[in-house]
Amino acid sequence: MSIRKSGNRFLADFMSEGTRYRKQFPTEEEARAWESNLRLAISRGDTIDKQEKSYHPLTLQQLFDRVLSTPPNEGWKGTANENTARNHCYQIENFFGAKTLIKNITKDKLDKFVLHCKDKGNAPATVRLKLATMSKAFTFALDRELIEKKPVFPRIRVNNERMVYFSEEEEIEILTYLEEQGMDFFHDFFVWQIDTGMRPIESRYLHRRNIKKDPVLGMSAYLQKTKNGEKRTIPLTRRAMCAVHKHKEANDYPWAYWTKDRIRRSWDKVREALGRSDDKDFLFYVCRHTCGSRLIQRTNNLLLTKDWLGHKDIAQTLRYARLSPQSFISGLNALENRSEGADKKVTNLAGFADNFIDFGKGEKVS
Repeated sequence: MSIRKSGNRFLADFMSEGTRYRKQFPTEEEARAWESNLRLAISRGDTIDKQEKSYHPLTLQQLFDRVLSTPPNEGWKGTANENTARNHCYQIENFFGAKTLIKNITKDKLDKFVLHCKDKGNAPATVRLKLATMSKAFTFALDRELIEKKPVFPRIRVNNERMVYFSEEEEIEILTYLEEQGMDFFHDFFVWQIDTGMRPIESRYLHRRNIKKDPVLGMSAYLQKTKNGEKRTIPLTRRAMCAVHKHKEANDYPWAYWTKDRIRRSWDKVREALGRSDDKDFLFYVCRHTCGSRLIQRTNNLLLTKDWLGHKDIAQTLRYARLSPQSFISGLNALENRSEGADKKVTNLAGFADNFIDFGKGEKVS
């Protein structure tokens, strides 16, 4: 029994399955009875009132260390996003203090963190990612009853209307420049990124043994390390296969060379050569958006695009649908085909002249 005197009262204090229970009583007998009954309830699997629990003090650093050492899907260990999460945790600890108890993190303090990030010049999307890192850690703590409740995290609005993609003309222009400059390795990586739609970090983690033939899809890339921790398979175009074939024998990880810094340095040359240095939307990451937009435009299949790109939420995929004027053409063609086969009493759009404005309102061509 973990009973001890505390001033004029008696404290019952014990741990069970990682949770601490403690309560004070006027007499030692009451404290012992409470502990005995509570231990019995725990052994039976009864629901324990939150008031009976005492949450063990946990610091931000301790929480982040636990989540970083936990495998997906609850933690970051072994995921393609592990280094990014680690970097975010470091920045969060610097702002709040590594020794700050997580129970003391409030919405007001989170709002101040958002302002701090904005003052540093972080884009809304970057601020949202940092909050998402922190939110996942707090969910981890809540699921394990390390905290009683999770603070309300601020919502950051991100403008997705600026989603852009490379036109086929721009792609040819970029590839021509890379060929002329003898930047063959970057040329092949650029082709690979457009035709697979992988995140650059996913390409870096791709081992050559995971590029192999699928009985249904043909030559494919099997992604083991992804941003969300979920494995996926991407079939390879002939062009992507030719690009990786030149380099997969030289290194177990064909694209490991292309770190963020190396991509940036090479891409800066492309931007300068094409007169796009001041264009904030002309980014290498647009390769992924290009793949997504082409899949939508050429298939009109949202679920296919979602699974191909590895989106967890269909809302992410819907951003690419906004780029597709072909979707409206398909809709128009569907309506045209329906009206042409409909009852002749129904107004047929094809029966109107293209220059209908010259006729009276609703007047039909004879």
